[in-house]
Amino acid sequence: MPASNNYGQLTTTSDNLLPFIESLPDAVVIVNQDHKIVLVNSLAGTMFGYATDVLIGSDLTTIIPMPLRNAHRKNVTGYFRKPVLRPMGEEKRFSGVRSNGTEVPVDIMINTIVLDGEKVAMALVRDVTYQRELQARLTLESLTDEMTGFYNRKHFKTQLNAHYSGYIRWRQPTSVIMFDFDRFKKINDQYGHAAGDLVLIQTARMIQQELRPMDVGCRIGGEEFAIILPNTQLDNAVKSAERMRKLIEKMNFTLEGVSFHATATMGVASFVPTDTCYDSLMKRADRVLYVGKAAGRNCTVSQDALPPETTA
Repeated sequence: MPASNNYGQLTTTSDNLLPFIESLPDAVVIVNQDHKIVLVNSLAGTMFGYATDVLIGSDLTTIIPMPLRNAHRKNVTGYFRKPVLRPMGEEKRFSGVRSNGTEVPVDIMINTIVLDGEKVAMALVRDVTYQRELQARLTLESLTDEMTGFYNRKHFKTQLNAHYSGYIRWRQPTSVIMFDFDRFKKINDQYGHAAGDLVLIQTARMIQQELRPMDVGCRIGGEEFAIILPNTQLDNAVKSAERMRKLIEKMNFTLEGVSFHATATMGVASFVPTDTCYDSLMKRADRVLYVGKAAGRNCTVSQDALPPETTA
């Protein structure tokens, strides 16, 4: 295979290049300036589910997901105008589409060469499905409470901060239900810590079934939970909290043949114009929760129960 021309650009022919790209561990797709695929290796055919002779001569959009095709065509045109070597691992996310319509996450390295006297772009395409799934799993694990499957305190704060930004910009209402179990230590002391764990796990499972897809259930510490209710006014959040409280009260927990019950106190708060950060809502929900504790527990208390000067 000829090494390069005077400009350092690889110059070769299809017959010479094909054995080389067949030896590579990645799929190879070579496209011309008309967006036509001019050469592929067998790994590319396997990755995208086509015979190689079907891919050769096809438009590049054949292997590009439909929503990305127009933007991708512009990017390819722009790349030919100003080609820059793009190595793999640049934290950019790309996807291809298989013949059966399923998408495959990929990483891509691109460079230009002269093939059969024509300037083309040669892309090495690597299937990164495993890496993406691993990354997603590790990210989820870092944000999730292992016992209950609910999100953790870190994610709660991140999400609440994002909703605070939405409230400031567009006045989108967001409410929070904060609750913890009444006399939880007594459950642990009387029935054992396994019983306390059972209460947390089964309650979280029940509440998850009550939540909308947009709602965010979190365990923020010990027996304390918080639920973010986007696009929810205070009165509707109070109704949701009261429904959950009653469901918890009716639950029957059984461990090693022994049955017992638990109750929870709910504090409900929503963003108000005087809030200066997401933490204002979090603290207010926590305050009304302890108003409920002081009132006798096993109840739902709204921020409306706070004196006006303490609402902010």
